[in-house]
Amino acid sequence: MQSEDTRAIFTALFAGSVVLANVLAAKLTWIELPGIGGVAVPAGFVAFGVAYLASDLLVEYHGREYAASVVNGTVFTLAISYLLVFLAIWMPTAPFYDGQSAFVATLGDSASIILASVVALAIAQHMDVRLFSKLKARTAGRHRWIRNCGSTAISQGADTVVFITLGFAIFPALGLGSDPTWGWALVSIVVGQYLVKLLVAIVDTVPFYAVTELIEQKA
Repeated sequence: MQSEDTRAIFTALFAGSVVLANVLAAKLTWIELPGIGGVAVPAGFVAFGVAYLASDLLVEYHGREYAASVVNGTVFTLAISYLLVFLAIWMPTAPFYDGQSAFVATLGDSASIILASVVALAIAQHMDVRLFSKLKARTAGRHRWIRNCGSTAISQGADTVVFITLGFAIFPALGLGSDPTWGWALVSIVVGQYLVKLLVAIVDTVPFYAVTELIEQKA
């Protein structure tokens, strides 16, 4: 497999997964965790796992600088996507179209959630790229599971803390969105969602090994 092929594939996979994950986040899914109970998690958490896999593969084969540029481009794309969504919501509704309320409810997240999503993405993905690169250097390219699982687990934690804190507490307290959530309720949301994302980070190692082995066999 040619280098330019993997560059295009992983770049498109990352950007597409991030945008799709934010769309799917409009739905909350319910996951039962042993010893903890049920946890409400945005349905886009699997797509975010794919995005982290793609960013790790970008660093693995195309370097930290290129991966960071892809993150920047995707953050910009996500912001533009939200602007286009709100433009579509603002457009006059056809008199025979009766799905406007459902359309708004599905795609028109509150300002606090949108801002929190964009900020969390920028912080966490750059952290993932940086950690993956450093772990790869520290291990001299060996033990792929360490850099893949380690960078994703830590950056997913940052993503969860930043997103939940900004989207459910700080931004609402500043007048964006509904009433803010504080205290144990906020902590429980962070912990529950991170545990699910941590599981995804662990499972993510399997396709990472599968893809890297396939690329090395075809090199």
